[in-house]
Order: sequence, then structure tokens, then C-alpha cells
Amino acid sequence: MEIVLIVLLAIVVLSVIGGICVVIFYLNPLSIKIYEEQVVRTSKEKFGSACTYTDNEEQVIMWNTGLEWAELFKDKKEIIEIENMGLKLHAEYYDFGSDTCIISIPGRSEGLMYGYYFDIPYQRDMGMNVLAVDPRSHGESEGKFHSLGHYEHMDLDKWITLLEERYGIKKVFLHCICVGTCTGLLMAINGKKRENVKGIITEGAFVTFKETFREHIKYEGKPTFPVLQLCMHHIEKNTDAKIMAESPQELVKKLETPILFLHSREDRFSLPDKTAKMFETCTSKNKKIVWFDKGSHSHLRINNEAEYDRVIKEFVATCV
Repeated sequence: MEIVLIVLLAIVVLSVIGGICVVIFYLNPLSIKIYEEQVVRTSKEKFGSACTYTDNEEQVIMWNTGLEWAELFKDKKEIIEIENMGLKLHAEYYDFGSDTCIISIPGRSEGLMYGYYFDIPYQRDMGMNVLAVDPRSHGESEGKFHSLGHYEHMDLDKWITLLEERYGIKKVFLHCICVGTCTGLLMAINGKKRENVKGIITEGAFVTFKETFREHIKYEGKPTFPVLQLCMHHIEKNTDAKIMAESPQELVKKLETPILFLHSREDRFSLPDKTAKMFETCTSKNKKIVWFDKGSHSHLRINNEAEYDRVIKEFVATCV
């Protein structure tokens, strides 16, 4: 009798394992496709210098407002480049005569032109210089993939060195959008020039890329298991990203740099309740979280411009 039960149990276990293998076999091509769509640059146009969501009215307004700002101050602009790890990286530097500079760090798939819109209050209200950066594999910068901050924060370190040595910049603030938060936090914790970073402002911070990616897959109506797990495997294997170890929820536990979290209660990708718990674990002595009732992911400022700009200005004043 015992032998029969063991045989039956073995059959069940093998059937389950076989079923999982079949599912993985058929869904792995889908996971590879999603992985490549999200983080791999397959052409010059992909992750290029164009508005990414032309069918989104708010995105278009943000984009055009940023372009108008850049056009207004084109006489202040200097095109600059650095090289890091064999890649040529591209940026625009706007000199307004300050020893303080804002660096906007766009989210995945966005280049420096997207960042213009977020640079406006720092220049207009606080007189900061502006460094608008094309992250590796975006815009005019070289590179094959986005590594979720793992390599990008090393690029940022070199940009800050350049600001200090060539332009005499003494203080840097980082405005981080979505996955740009990973880059900013890694720079502030591990970067050689971390002492130059006086404050981090982050919008739409997720706890882990895996968590926000799950919400994106669900939103698009695709199966999360095992597609999510397979996508994370492909990302870590091919880009060297460390999705959990270098996630915001882990990094804030080591943070000393002042940080301002800006978050929408409507954010469906970086879930508010999880961000609130992450904020509680942040070790910075100067930390603040501001909630907005209106605004989709990365679209806070356009829905709350006056308040958004005001809280940033107040926070910056506590850091200098």
C-alpha cells in the first residue's frame, strides 16, 4: 500500500513539474519579447529623442512645455560628452551662473528632452544650472540596454565629476523619475562624488522593479506567472542589473542624503501603500514624503504644478 502511495505521489509531482516546464517553454518567448521591449535598444529610434506617448495629452503638453523652456534658453546651452566603460554619453549643460546644478534622471525609455519639464522650477525658482542627461542607450548616448541604475549611477558619477572640475559646481541635486530613483540612490550611497549630492527628489518611486513590472504586465492584460519571473531572469542575466539588492526599498535603508518623495495616490504602477512603507524604513535624517491626490505615474507636476514646485523649493532650502 505504501509503495502504491509513493508511486502515485511521484506521478503527481512529476506531472506538476512537467506542466510547469511546458508552461515555461511556451511563455519564455513572450518573456524574452517583453524584456527586449522594455530595456533593450534595438534601433536608434527606440528610446530616442522624441515624445514617447503622443497619444497621451498630458505627456504631449509636458513635452512641448519642456521644449519651449529649452528654446528660451538655447543661448545658455552647451553640448557636452563623456566616455564611460567604452560608451560615449551625451548631455546638455545650461549655465545660469550658479554653483548649484540640478540633474534630472528620466525614467526608462526617456531621454534628456523629457527631463526639461522637470528642470523648470529648479532654474526658474532657485536659479540652478541644469544638466540634462541622455542615459546610456537613450537619446544620443551609446549603449545597448538600461541596467536599472547599476551602470547608470557610475555614468552619473562621471557627470558630477565633470561639473565639479570643468564648471566649478559645488552642489548637485538629483530629480529622479521612476526607475531614475535607482540611479540616484546608488549614486548617493556608492558614488565617488556622493558628497556633492545635497539632495534627492524622487517622483513615483517603486519599491522594486519586479513589483512595478508586475503591475505593468497586469495592466496590459498579460499573465504574470511565470512571465514576470522569466523577465526578471533575462534582465539580470543580460544587463547585470541587481533587481532586489539594488532596489529602492533596500537602498533607502542605507541612505544619509536628504530625500523628498513625491507620490500620487492614483499611481497604479508604483503602489502608494508600498511606497509609504518604504519611506518609513528610509534612514536619512532629512526625509519627507508629499502625497498628491491627482496625477498618474510620472504625471504629478502637470496636475499639481504650483504645489509641486513649492514643496521642492522648500525641501531644497533645508539641504543647503
